[in-house]
Amino acid sequence: MDAIHFETEAGSDNTIRVPEGIRLPSGRLEVTVVPCAKPADMSDDLAATRAWLLDVAAEAQRDPTPLPADMAENHDHYAHGKPRE
Repeated sequence: MDAIHFETEAGSDNTIRVPEGIRLPSGRLEVTVVPCAKPADMSDDLAATRAWLLDVAAEAQRDPTPLPADMAENHDHYAHGKPRE
């Protein structure tokens, strides 16, 4: 099953409510709670881009893509299909 991502607010009673329209599967679930980034200061022209890049970096840290052990040595092979060195 693919991960389900959504934003919500925790209540004062520590209850997390799933937003309307989100369907969770029955049974045991693994839950990770990550605070949302503060809203970007829109007076800075690059604030929205900077916030997006930080979100992408945080997601990459949570779920890194496994790379081949010889990726650095044979990057042309993986990127362009050239013979391995």
